[in-house]
Amino acid sequence: MSAEASAATGASRAAPEVVLPHGGRLRGVWDGELRVFKGLRYARPPVDSLRFEPPQAEPPWQGLCEAAEFGPVAPQWPRSGARQLGDPDCLRLNVWAPPVEAGQRLPVMVWVHGGGFFRGSASDALYDGASFARQGLVFVSIQYRLGVDGFAYLPGAPANRGLLDQIAALRWVQDCIGAWGGDAQQVTVFGQSAGAGALACLMGMAQSRGLFQRAILQSPSVACQTRAEAETALQAIAALAGVPATRAAFAAAPLEPLLQAVHRLAADPALRRAHGMGSRQFFPLRPVIDGECLRAEPLAALAQAWAAQPSELQLLVGHNAEEMRLYHVPGNGLARIGQADLQDFSAATGLAPDAAAGSPGEQLCRMQSHYYYAEPARRLAELAGLAARSSHRYVFGWRSPQWAGQLGAAHGVELPFVFNNLAAATAQELAGRAAPAPLAQRMHGAWARFALTGEPGWPPHAEAAPWTERIDGSVAGA
Repeated sequence: MSAEASAATGASRAAPEVVLPHGGRLRGVWDGELRVFKGLRYARPPVDSLRFEPPQAEPPWQGLCEAAEFGPVAPQWPRSGARQLGDPDCLRLNVWAPPVEAGQRLPVMVWVHGGGFFRGSASDALYDGASFARQGLVFVSIQYRLGVDGFAYLPGAPANRGLLDQIAALRWVQDCIGAWGGDAQQVTVFGQSAGAGALACLMGMAQSRGLFQRAILQSPSVACQTRAEAETALQAIAALAGVPATRAAFAAAPLEPLLQAVHRLAADPALRRAHGMGSRQFFPLRPVIDGECLRAEPLAALAQAWAAQPSELQLLVGHNAEEMRLYHVPGNGLARIGQADLQDFSAATGLAPDAAAGSPGEQLCRMQSHYYYAEPARRLAELAGLAARSSHRYVFGWRSPQWAGQLGAAHGVELPFVFNNLAAATAQELAGRAAPAPLAQRMHGAWARFALTGEPGWPPHAEAAPWTERIDGSVAGA
């Protein structure tokens, strides 16, 4: 059906509606035959006395609520720009659903966006869920608190509020997704970068048990902060924002200086070092091993939990071949990396530079790609292969032509292919205007197949024969 025909069809019929279990009604919009509902609150706005508290369930309500527009993004400072984005009333989610017959139940996919735990949103056009819904899935994308509000380790406030938000959103899915014909017992969570790292944390948390049965982790960023590292980060943000490092002072401070402080620390390794933050931490805020919400690093928590009791979880996990080129290639960043940067990272991580990789920038790029993404993905695949229901692993190697061919198989370049959404502005920034549609069909199809059946279409990463699928236009695995 053409876009014009879809629009005409949608205009000639009543907008789709659903009734939630508590009786409230939602009215969405049509996208061809798909029902789309946007900006749904899954928790109360975290403002005033609730700002640094765990998410509070949205009270039952009656009547009709319009759900045609995305809700606000979480407050953040953009990569480029002169003013903040977003609003604290950001605990929203979106649903794309195909038509269903009475009593039919479809598998569900829940998307958790990345962005370094301080940036990003579910409303980026790249994350449109229509292609997944057309595969017979109910697609949900969620937002969660970012930056200071979600992850700063504030005295007197619960840690990891952004992770708790994600748990609340998944509980909402359990309670409400049946209104769209979704099966709450067939939920696949998937995320990229910080989103995948957050899901790795959730997989080891008792609060997440039963909330999902399958997980797809794309370039999982699983590094967490110790309490000492988190306290150092808090002091750095407070100093740059010009406020005391207390919950009361952060609550009273304007958002803008706090957002700018996080943005500056993320953009400037020298500034992080000047404030005592080690080079192991690429971004200033991470989940915190606080002893309550998170008792151990995600890999350690999973190893311990799965050793005690094998998991029924099915896992698909992988990374891109040249992850850190996203951060070091634009703006000729590779050339600005010197031997001191290389040695600093080597000392912090215990990894040895490889002179054969080229310049200090190329060496650091390779070391960081391995440390932050490739090694966590490999270890997650191995753990799941030993103790989960199934494990599948991939490496994405298609090289983007962006930045004069230097971007390569960088962090995030797989996203346009996963969503089969090559026309979105962000997709073209990552993959260019001539990205191969067959690769998008292959990768998107594998993700949908995994959510539908638990099998992406290649052998498992099992202990006896650990298969890694190469996704780069070739068909051979290794």
